[in-house]
Amino acid sequence: MHYRWKKGQARTVNRIIKFLKEEGEAPFPKIKEYLNTHLRNGVTSSRLSNVLSKYPEFEKVGMTGYAGEWNGAYSDGNFPHSIWRLAKSSGSAE
Repeated sequence: MHYRWKKGQARTVNRIIKFLKEEGEAPFPKIKEYLNTHLRNGVTSSRLSNVLSKYPEFEKVGMTGYAGEWNGAYSDGNFPHSIWRLAKSSGSAE
């Protein structure tokens, strides 16, 4: 466990690091889906976004459009999602 991570976030951060080492880059919903299937209590969108933006181990690569099933606020049906990866300068998590 890394000393800088809060006690309740260590397991979540370790799972995100493990997933991004396997995938390289991943959009926000894919990270959330992975965590919700591999952690007992899952993770909310707000908690995941706070973890990804707070810790320097993760960096935002860009945005992508996700085609939704219905048109709401976005008339073309594309919903923006951020893409994340491990930062180049992050140290070992173990």
